[in-house]
Amino acid sequence: MVDTGQQSVRSEVARHEVPGGTGGAAYEGYEAYEGGSLEAERLRFQKVTYELMRMQRYSDGTDGSGAPRPLRAFRGKAALGVENARLRFRDDLPPELCVGYARPGAEYPAVVRLSSASGSEGYGATPDLRRLAVRVQAGPEETHDLLATSFPVSHAADAHEFVAFAKATAGAGSTVEKAFGLFVRLPLAVGWATADRMRRNMRIATRHTVGSLARETFWSRGAILWGPAGPVRYQLRPAPGGTPAPPPDGGDPHYLHRELAMRLSTGDIAFELCVQRYLDDRRTPVEDGSVEWRESDAPVVPVAVLTVPCQDLDGARARSAARRVEQLAFNPWHTTEEFRPLGNLNRARKAAYEAAAAHRLGLRLPTVERRSPALLPDPVRAALDLPVRAALDLPVRAAFGLVDRCVPWHRLPAPLGLLNPAALGRTLRRFGLVEGDDTPEAPPRPAAPRPSVARTDTAGAVVG
Repeated sequence: MVDTGQQSVRSEVARHEVPGGTGGAAYEGYEAYEGGSLEAERLRFQKVTYELMRMQRYSDGTDGSGAPRPLRAFRGKAALGVENARLRFRDDLPPELCVGYARPGAEYPAVVRLSSASGSEGYGATPDLRRLAVRVQAGPEETHDLLATSFPVSHAADAHEFVAFAKATAGAGSTVEKAFGLFVRLPLAVGWATADRMRRNMRIATRHTVGSLARETFWSRGAILWGPAGPVRYQLRPAPGGTPAPPPDGGDPHYLHRELAMRLSTGDIAFELCVQRYLDDRRTPVEDGSVEWRESDAPVVPVAVLTVPCQDLDGARARSAARRVEQLAFNPWHTTEEFRPLGNLNRARKAAYEAAAAHRLGLRLPTVERRSPALLPDPVRAALDLPVRAALDLPVRAAFGLVDRCVPWHRLPAPLGLLNPAALGRTLRRFGLVEGDDTPEAPPRPAAPRPSVARTDTAGAVVG
Protein backbone atom coordinates (compact mmCIF):
# COMPACT_ATOMS: atom_id res chain seq x y z
CA MET A 1 0.00 0.00 0.00
CA VAL A 2 1.27 3.45 -0.95
CA ASP A 3 1.40 5.89 1.93
CA THR A 4 0.20 9.11 0.33
CA GLY A 5 -0.21 10.93 3.61
CA GLN A 6 -3.64 11.97 2.42
CA GLN A 7 -5.37 11.94 5.80
CA SER A 8 -2.73 13.99 7.55
CA VAL A 9 -2.43 16.28 4.57
CA ARG A 10 -6.11 17.18 4.52
CA SER A 11 -6.23 17.67 8.26
CA GLU A 12 -3.21 19.97 8.29
CA VAL A 13 -4.14 22.24 5.39
CA ALA A 14 -3.91 25.92 6.22
CA ARG A 15 -5.87 28.43 4.21
CA HIS A 16 -4.59 31.99 4.24
CA GLU A 17 -7.34 34.58 4.16
CA VAL A 18 -6.99 38.01 2.64
CA PRO A 19 -8.91 41.03 3.89
CA GLY A 20 -11.71 41.82 1.50
CA GLY A 21 -12.29 38.22 0.38
CA THR A 22 -11.83 37.50 -3.30
CA GLY A 23 -11.44 41.18 -4.04
CA GLY A 24 -7.83 41.13 -2.86
CA ALA A 25 -4.99 40.46 -5.27
CA ALA A 26 -2.79 38.38 -2.94
CA TYR A 27 -2.70 34.76 -4.07
CA GLU A 28 -2.49 33.42 -0.52
CA GLY A 29 -6.19 34.18 -0.11
CA TYR A 30 -7.08 31.38 -2.50
CA GLU A 31 -4.56 28.65 -1.70
CA ALA A 32 -4.40 26.02 1.04
CA TYR A 33 -0.92 24.75 1.94
CA GLU A 34 -0.19 21.27 3.19
CA GLY A 35 1.39 21.16 6.62
CA GLY A 36 0.22 24.67 7.48
CA SER A 37 2.67 26.77 5.46
CA LEU A 38 4.21 27.12 2.03
CA GLU A 39 7.61 26.00 3.35
CA ALA A 40 6.18 22.87 5.00
CA GLU A 41 4.41 22.02 1.77
CA ARG A 42 7.59 22.48 -0.21
CA LEU A 43 9.30 19.86 1.94
CA ARG A 44 6.44 17.44 1.26
CA PHE A 45 6.72 18.07 -2.45
CA GLN A 46 10.39 17.11 -2.25
CA LYS A 47 9.20 13.69 -1.13
CA VAL A 48 6.73 13.62 -4.03
CA THR A 49 9.58 14.36 -6.42
CA TYR A 50 11.61 11.51 -4.95
CA GLU A 51 8.65 9.13 -5.34
CA LEU A 52 8.45 10.03 -9.01
CA MET A 53 12.16 9.34 -9.42
CA ARG A 54 11.67 5.76 -8.37
CA MET A 55 9.11 4.98 -11.06
CA GLN A 56 10.94 5.52 -14.32
CA ARG A 57 13.58 3.15 -15.60
CA TYR A 58 16.96 4.72 -16.12
CA SER A 59 17.85 5.84 -19.61
CA ASP A 60 21.55 6.38 -20.22
CA GLY A 61 21.15 9.95 -21.48
CA THR A 62 23.85 9.76 -24.14
CA ASP A 63 23.87 9.98 -27.89
CA GLY A 64 25.85 7.71 -30.20
CA SER A 65 29.09 9.50 -29.47
CA GLY A 66 28.79 8.90 -25.74
CA ALA A 67 28.44 12.62 -24.98
CA PRO A 68 25.74 13.57 -22.50
CA ARG A 69 22.48 14.72 -24.02
CA PRO A 70 20.66 17.69 -22.51
CA LEU A 71 17.65 16.75 -20.43
CA ARG A 72 14.69 17.06 -22.77
CA ALA A 73 11.02 16.37 -22.40
CA PHE A 74 9.17 13.10 -22.68
CA ARG A 75 6.72 14.86 -24.91
CA GLY A 76 5.08 13.98 -28.18
CA LYS A 77 6.30 15.16 -31.53
CA ALA A 78 4.55 18.38 -32.47
CA ALA A 79 1.95 18.43 -35.20
CA LEU A 80 2.40 22.21 -35.31
CA GLY A 81 5.16 24.56 -34.18
CA VAL A 82 5.02 28.19 -35.36
CA GLU A 83 6.63 31.45 -34.27
CA ASN A 84 4.40 33.93 -36.13
CA ALA A 85 1.12 33.66 -34.22
CA ARG A 86 -0.54 36.69 -32.63
CA LEU A 87 -2.59 37.10 -29.46
CA ARG A 88 -4.95 40.08 -29.52
CA PHE A 89 -7.11 41.09 -26.56
CA ARG A 90 -10.66 42.12 -27.26
CA ASP A 91 -11.56 45.78 -27.54
CA ASP A 92 -14.44 45.18 -25.10
CA LEU A 93 -12.31 43.42 -22.48
CA PRO A 94 -14.16 43.80 -19.14
CA PRO A 95 -12.50 46.46 -16.95
CA GLU A 96 -12.05 44.04 -14.03
CA LEU A 97 -9.94 41.78 -16.30
CA CYS A 98 -7.64 44.58 -17.49
CA VAL A 99 -4.47 43.51 -15.69
CA GLY A 100 -0.83 43.68 -16.72
CA TYR A 101 -0.43 42.81 -20.38
CA ALA A 102 -4.18 42.13 -20.71
CA ARG A 103 -5.40 45.46 -22.13
CA PRO A 104 -8.19 46.25 -24.59
CA GLY A 105 -6.89 45.96 -28.15
CA ALA A 106 -3.36 44.99 -27.10
CA GLU A 107 -1.68 42.59 -29.52
CA TYR A 108 1.45 40.49 -28.97
CA PRO A 109 3.54 38.01 -30.95
CA ALA A 110 3.18 34.40 -29.84
CA VAL A 111 4.73 30.98 -30.34
CA VAL A 112 2.31 28.05 -30.64
CA ARG A 113 2.89 24.32 -30.29
CA LEU A 114 0.27 21.58 -30.77
CA SER A 115 1.16 18.01 -29.86
CA SER A 116 0.22 14.81 -28.11
CA ALA A 117 0.17 15.15 -24.32
CA SER A 118 1.26 11.58 -23.61
CA GLY A 119 4.74 11.70 -25.12
CA SER A 120 4.00 9.50 -28.14
CA GLU A 121 6.24 10.09 -31.12
CA GLY A 122 3.62 10.32 -33.84
CA TYR A 123 0.90 12.83 -34.64
CA GLY A 124 -1.73 10.58 -36.14
CA ALA A 125 -5.42 10.44 -35.26
CA THR A 126 -5.03 7.69 -32.64
CA PRO A 127 -7.19 8.49 -29.56
CA ASP A 128 -5.07 10.41 -27.07
CA LEU A 129 -4.84 13.58 -25.02
CA ARG A 130 -3.61 16.62 -26.96
CA ARG A 131 -1.76 19.65 -25.69
CA LEU A 132 -1.60 23.29 -26.74
CA ALA A 133 1.31 25.43 -25.55
CA VAL A 134 1.51 29.18 -26.19
CA ARG A 135 4.27 31.62 -25.35
CA VAL A 136 3.17 35.26 -25.47
CA GLN A 137 5.96 37.85 -25.81
CA ALA A 138 4.49 40.75 -23.85
CA GLY A 139 7.70 42.77 -23.73
CA PRO A 140 11.48 42.57 -24.27
CA GLU A 141 11.91 40.56 -21.06
CA GLU A 142 8.35 39.48 -20.27
CA THR A 143 6.76 36.26 -21.47
CA HIS A 144 3.63 34.38 -20.45
CA ASP A 145 3.31 30.64 -21.12
CA LEU A 146 -0.19 29.17 -21.46
CA LEU A 147 -0.44 25.38 -21.29
CA ALA A 148 -3.72 23.60 -21.95
CA THR A 149 -4.90 20.04 -22.54
CA SER A 150 -7.85 18.60 -24.47
CA PHE A 151 -9.76 17.54 -21.34
CA PRO A 152 -11.17 19.93 -18.74
CA VAL A 153 -9.88 18.19 -15.59
CA SER A 154 -6.92 16.21 -14.30
CA HIS A 155 -7.29 12.58 -13.28
CA ALA A 156 -5.63 13.55 -9.97
CA ALA A 157 -6.97 16.03 -7.44
CA ASP A 158 -3.50 16.82 -6.08
CA ALA A 159 0.14 15.79 -6.25
CA HIS A 160 -0.30 12.87 -3.86
CA GLU A 161 -3.00 11.28 -6.01
CA PHE A 162 -0.83 11.95 -9.04
CA VAL A 163 2.05 10.00 -7.50
CA ALA A 164 -0.23 7.21 -6.28
CA PHE A 165 -1.57 6.72 -9.81
CA ALA A 166 1.93 6.78 -11.28
CA LYS A 167 3.21 4.25 -8.74
CA ALA A 168 0.25 1.94 -9.28
CA THR A 169 0.82 1.83 -13.03
CA ALA A 170 4.64 2.04 -13.14
CA GLY A 171 6.27 -0.80 -15.03
CA ALA A 172 2.97 -2.32 -16.13
CA GLY A 173 3.60 -3.77 -19.56
CA SER A 174 0.91 -6.44 -19.97
CA THR A 175 -2.84 -6.10 -19.68
CA VAL A 176 -2.82 -8.17 -16.49
CA GLU A 177 -0.19 -5.91 -14.89
CA LYS A 178 -2.12 -2.80 -15.84
CA ALA A 179 -5.34 -4.23 -14.46
CA PHE A 180 -3.62 -5.20 -11.21
CA GLY A 181 -2.22 -1.70 -10.86
CA LEU A 182 -5.49 0.10 -11.59
CA PHE A 183 -7.89 -2.19 -9.72
CA VAL A 184 -5.75 -3.39 -6.79
CA ARG A 185 -2.76 -1.15 -6.10
CA LEU A 186 -4.50 2.14 -6.85
CA PRO A 187 -7.57 1.53 -4.61
CA LEU A 188 -5.28 0.42 -1.79
CA ALA A 189 -3.43 3.71 -2.11
CA VAL A 190 -6.26 6.22 -2.47
CA GLY A 191 -9.50 4.38 -1.72
CA TRP A 192 -12.00 2.78 -4.09
CA ALA A 193 -14.11 5.88 -4.82
CA THR A 194 -11.07 8.01 -5.65
CA ALA A 195 -9.54 5.25 -7.75
CA ASP A 196 -12.79 4.88 -9.69
CA ARG A 197 -12.90 8.61 -10.41
CA MET A 198 -9.26 8.62 -11.54
CA ARG A 199 -9.78 5.65 -13.87
CA ARG A 200 -12.93 7.19 -15.31
CA ASN A 201 -11.31 10.57 -16.02
CA MET A 202 -8.29 8.96 -17.62
CA ARG A 203 -10.41 6.61 -19.74
CA ILE A 204 -12.66 9.39 -21.09
CA ALA A 205 -9.77 11.77 -21.72
CA THR A 206 -7.66 9.31 -23.71
CA ARG A 207 -10.43 7.78 -25.84
CA HIS A 208 -11.28 10.94 -27.74
CA THR A 209 -10.47 10.79 -31.47
CA VAL A 210 -9.41 14.10 -33.01
CA GLY A 211 -10.42 15.07 -36.53
CA SER A 212 -8.57 18.40 -36.47
CA LEU A 213 -6.49 20.05 -33.78
CA ALA A 214 -7.81 23.36 -35.09
CA ARG A 215 -11.33 22.38 -33.93
CA GLU A 216 -10.41 21.14 -30.45
CA THR A 217 -10.93 22.95 -27.15
CA PHE A 218 -8.02 23.03 -24.70
CA TRP A 219 -8.39 23.65 -20.95
CA SER A 220 -5.84 24.87 -18.40
CA ARG A 221 -7.31 22.40 -15.85
CA GLY A 222 -5.57 24.29 -13.03
CA ALA A 223 -6.25 27.88 -11.99
CA ILE A 224 -4.04 30.94 -12.38
CA LEU A 225 -4.26 34.33 -10.73
CA TRP A 226 -5.63 37.18 -12.83
CA GLY A 227 -4.47 40.07 -10.68
CA PRO A 228 -7.18 41.69 -8.49
CA ALA A 229 -9.86 39.71 -10.39
CA GLY A 230 -8.72 36.62 -8.50
CA PRO A 231 -8.34 33.03 -9.75
CA VAL A 232 -9.44 31.97 -13.21
CA ARG A 233 -9.25 28.88 -15.33
CA TYR A 234 -8.72 29.51 -19.01
CA GLN A 235 -9.54 27.64 -22.17
CA LEU A 236 -8.70 28.04 -25.83
CA ARG A 237 -11.62 27.07 -28.04
CA PRO A 238 -12.07 27.28 -31.83
CA ALA A 239 -13.12 30.73 -32.95
CA PRO A 240 -16.56 30.91 -34.60
CA GLY A 241 -16.77 30.34 -38.34
CA GLY A 242 -14.07 27.73 -38.92
CA THR A 243 -14.40 24.72 -41.20
CA PRO A 244 -15.66 21.62 -39.34
CA ALA A 245 -13.22 18.80 -38.68
CA PRO A 246 -13.17 16.08 -41.36
CA PRO A 247 -13.41 12.36 -40.51
CA PRO A 248 -9.95 11.36 -39.24
CA ASP A 249 -7.71 9.09 -41.29
CA GLY A 250 -6.59 6.54 -38.72
CA GLY A 251 -4.12 4.94 -41.13
CA ASP A 252 -2.02 8.07 -41.66
CA PRO A 253 0.60 8.51 -38.91
CA HIS A 254 1.02 12.16 -39.95
CA TYR A 255 -2.67 12.93 -40.33
CA LEU A 256 -2.97 15.76 -37.78
CA HIS A 257 -0.01 17.63 -39.26
CA ARG A 258 -1.29 17.19 -42.81
CA GLU A 259 -4.75 18.38 -41.83
CA LEU A 260 -3.35 21.52 -40.21
CA ALA A 261 -1.07 22.14 -43.21
CA MET A 262 -4.07 21.93 -45.54
CA ARG A 263 -6.07 24.39 -43.42
CA LEU A 264 -3.23 26.88 -43.16
CA SER A 265 -2.56 26.73 -46.88
CA THR A 266 -5.93 28.41 -47.49
CA GLY A 267 -6.55 30.54 -44.39
CA ASP A 268 -5.86 31.38 -40.75
CA ILE A 269 -6.55 29.21 -37.70
CA ALA A 270 -7.98 31.05 -34.70
CA PHE A 271 -8.74 30.17 -31.08
CA GLU A 272 -10.65 32.24 -28.55
CA LEU A 273 -8.89 32.65 -25.21
CA CYS A 274 -11.61 32.53 -22.57
CA VAL A 275 -11.60 32.61 -18.77
CA GLN A 276 -13.90 31.37 -16.01
CA ARG A 277 -13.77 33.34 -12.79
CA TYR A 278 -13.56 31.91 -9.30
CA LEU A 279 -16.79 31.81 -7.26
CA ASP A 280 -16.16 29.70 -4.16
CA ASP A 281 -14.31 26.57 -3.02
CA ARG A 282 -17.30 24.30 -3.64
CA ARG A 283 -18.18 25.22 -7.22
CA THR A 284 -14.79 26.45 -8.43
CA PRO A 285 -12.10 24.83 -6.24
CA VAL A 286 -8.52 26.03 -6.69
CA GLU A 287 -6.80 23.17 -4.87
CA ASP A 288 -8.63 20.25 -6.55
CA GLY A 289 -7.61 19.74 -10.18
CA SER A 290 -10.10 16.90 -10.70
CA VAL A 291 -13.24 19.07 -10.36
CA GLU A 292 -14.62 20.77 -13.45
CA TRP A 293 -15.63 24.41 -13.27
CA ARG A 294 -19.05 24.10 -14.86
CA GLU A 295 -20.03 26.81 -17.29
CA SER A 296 -23.47 26.97 -15.67
CA ASP A 297 -21.75 28.14 -12.48
CA ALA A 298 -18.80 30.09 -13.88
CA PRO A 299 -19.67 31.48 -17.33
CA VAL A 300 -16.99 31.50 -20.02
CA VAL A 301 -15.80 35.04 -20.84
CA PRO A 302 -13.89 35.54 -24.15
CA VAL A 303 -10.92 37.84 -23.58
CA ALA A 304 -8.62 37.45 -26.60
CA VAL A 305 -8.11 35.74 -29.96
CA LEU A 306 -5.04 33.65 -30.81
CA THR A 307 -4.41 33.58 -34.57
CA VAL A 308 -2.04 31.33 -36.51
CA PRO A 309 -1.72 33.01 -39.93
CA CYS A 310 -2.05 31.34 -43.31
CA GLN A 311 1.28 29.78 -44.32
CA ASP A 312 3.03 26.82 -45.92
CA LEU A 313 3.94 24.49 -43.04
CA ASP A 314 6.10 22.35 -45.30
CA GLY A 315 8.25 25.21 -46.59
CA ALA A 316 11.87 25.66 -45.53
CA ARG A 317 11.17 28.68 -43.29
CA ALA A 318 8.28 26.96 -41.52
CA ARG A 319 10.35 23.81 -40.92
CA SER A 320 13.19 25.87 -39.45
CA ALA A 321 10.73 27.64 -37.15
CA ALA A 322 9.24 24.30 -36.07
CA ARG A 323 12.70 23.03 -35.12
CA ARG A 324 13.30 26.12 -33.00
CA VAL A 325 9.94 25.70 -31.27
CA GLU A 326 10.91 22.11 -30.40
CA GLN A 327 13.84 23.48 -28.41
CA LEU A 328 11.64 25.68 -26.21
CA ALA A 329 10.73 24.67 -22.67
CA PHE A 330 7.15 25.72 -21.94
CA ASN A 331 6.48 26.23 -18.25
CA PRO A 332 3.32 27.62 -16.60
CA TRP A 333 5.60 29.46 -14.16
CA HIS A 334 7.04 31.49 -17.03
CA THR A 335 4.87 34.50 -16.19
CA THR A 336 4.62 37.44 -13.81
CA GLU A 337 3.30 37.49 -10.26
CA GLU A 338 0.00 38.95 -11.48
CA PHE A 339 -0.67 35.74 -13.42
CA ARG A 340 1.04 33.13 -11.22
CA PRO A 341 -0.29 29.54 -11.31
CA LEU A 342 -2.41 28.46 -8.35
CA GLY A 343 -3.28 25.16 -6.69
CA ASN A 344 -1.61 22.05 -5.34
CA LEU A 345 -0.72 20.50 -8.69
CA ASN A 346 0.78 23.72 -10.03
CA ARG A 347 2.87 24.21 -6.89
CA ALA A 348 4.05 20.61 -7.14
CA ARG A 349 5.02 21.26 -10.74
CA LYS A 350 7.09 24.23 -9.62
CA ALA A 351 8.86 22.07 -7.04
CA ALA A 352 9.57 19.54 -9.78
CA TYR A 353 11.14 22.22 -11.97
CA GLU A 354 13.32 23.38 -9.10
CA ALA A 355 14.43 19.83 -8.33
CA ALA A 356 15.28 19.17 -11.97
CA ALA A 357 17.24 22.41 -12.14
CA ALA A 358 19.19 21.47 -9.00
CA HIS A 359 20.17 18.12 -10.57
CA ARG A 360 20.87 19.30 -14.09
CA LEU A 361 24.71 19.20 -13.95
CA GLY A 362 26.46 15.90 -13.35
CA LEU A 363 26.40 14.80 -9.71
CA ARG A 364 25.44 18.15 -8.25
CA LEU A 365 22.74 17.87 -5.58
CA PRO A 366 20.67 20.71 -4.06
CA THR A 367 22.87 21.22 -1.04
CA VAL A 368 24.63 24.22 0.42
CA GLU A 369 28.35 23.92 -0.08
CA ARG A 370 30.84 25.24 2.45
CA ARG A 371 33.57 26.88 0.45
CA SER A 372 37.10 27.17 1.70
CA PRO A 373 39.29 30.11 0.67
CA ALA A 374 40.17 29.85 -3.01
CA LEU A 375 43.66 28.56 -3.74
CA LEU A 376 43.44 29.43 -7.43
CA PRO A 377 42.16 32.54 -9.21
CA ASP A 378 38.53 32.33 -10.34
CA PRO A 379 39.29 32.15 -14.11
CA VAL A 380 41.73 29.26 -13.58
CA ARG A 381 39.37 27.41 -11.29
CA ALA A 382 36.50 27.85 -13.75
CA ALA A 383 38.65 26.54 -16.61
CA LEU A 384 39.51 23.42 -14.63
CA ASP A 385 35.99 22.82 -13.35
CA LEU A 386 34.32 21.73 -16.61
CA PRO A 387 36.88 19.04 -17.62
CA VAL A 388 36.87 17.63 -14.08
CA ARG A 389 33.06 17.49 -14.03
CA ALA A 390 33.01 15.85 -17.48
CA ALA A 391 35.63 13.32 -16.40
CA LEU A 392 33.43 12.30 -13.46
CA ASP A 393 30.15 12.49 -15.32
CA LEU A 394 30.86 10.06 -18.15
CA PRO A 395 32.15 7.17 -15.98
CA VAL A 396 29.20 7.54 -13.61
CA ARG A 397 26.70 7.45 -16.48
CA ALA A 398 28.47 4.41 -17.95
CA ALA A 399 28.43 2.66 -14.57
CA PHE A 400 24.70 3.27 -14.19
CA GLY A 401 24.19 1.88 -17.69
CA LEU A 402 25.94 -1.36 -16.73
CA VAL A 403 24.10 -1.68 -13.42
CA ASP A 404 20.76 -1.07 -15.11
CA ARG A 405 21.20 -4.16 -17.27
CA CYS A 406 20.86 -6.25 -14.12
CA VAL A 407 18.85 -4.09 -11.72
CA PRO A 408 16.39 -1.33 -12.81
CA TRP A 409 17.60 1.98 -11.40
CA HIS A 410 14.34 2.66 -9.56
CA ARG A 411 14.94 -0.50 -7.48
CA LEU A 412 18.38 0.59 -6.36
CA PRO A 413 18.93 1.90 -2.81
CA ALA A 414 17.78 5.51 -2.46
CA PRO A 415 21.29 7.05 -2.27
CA LEU A 416 22.25 5.47 -5.62
CA GLY A 417 18.98 6.50 -7.25
CA LEU A 418 19.47 10.09 -6.14
CA LEU A 419 22.82 10.24 -7.92
CA ASN A 420 21.10 9.91 -11.27
CA PRO A 421 20.12 13.38 -12.58
CA ALA A 422 19.03 12.19 -16.02
CA ALA A 423 16.49 9.80 -14.54
CA LEU A 424 14.99 12.55 -12.38
CA GLY A 425 14.47 14.91 -15.29
CA ARG A 426 13.07 12.26 -17.58
CA THR A 427 10.71 10.91 -14.93
CA LEU A 428 9.30 14.35 -14.13
CA ARG A 429 8.67 14.95 -17.80
CA ARG A 430 7.11 11.54 -18.43
CA PHE A 431 4.49 12.15 -15.75
CA GLY A 432 3.69 15.66 -16.92
CA LEU A 433 5.15 17.71 -14.07
CA VAL A 434 7.74 19.26 -16.36
CA GLU A 435 7.09 20.47 -19.88
CA GLY A 436 10.53 20.97 -21.38
CA ASP A 437 13.96 21.43 -19.95
CA ASP A 438 14.88 22.51 -16.46
CA THR A 439 14.90 26.24 -17.06
CA PRO A 440 13.47 27.95 -13.96
CA GLU A 441 10.50 30.22 -14.26
CA ALA A 442 10.95 33.81 -15.26
CA PRO A 443 11.12 36.21 -12.32
CA PRO A 444 8.10 38.42 -11.78
CA ARG A 445 8.28 41.85 -13.38
CA PRO A 446 7.15 44.78 -11.25
CA ALA A 447 5.50 46.53 -14.15
CA ALA A 448 4.52 45.39 -17.61
CA PRO A 449 5.60 47.51 -20.61
CA ARG A 450 2.94 49.55 -22.32
CA PRO A 451 1.36 47.22 -24.89
CA SER A 452 0.98 48.13 -28.52
CA VAL A 453 -2.61 48.51 -29.63
CA ALA A 454 -3.40 47.37 -33.13
CA ARG A 455 -5.25 49.93 -35.24
CA THR A 456 -5.81 50.46 -38.92
CA ASP A 457 -4.84 53.49 -40.96
CA THR A 458 -6.90 54.96 -43.79
CA ALA A 459 -5.38 52.51 -46.26
CA GLY A 460 -6.47 49.57 -44.16
CA ALA A 461 -2.97 48.50 -43.09
CA VAL A 462 -2.45 47.36 -39.51
CA VAL A 463 0.01 49.46 -37.55
CA GLY A 464 1.30 49.00 -33.98
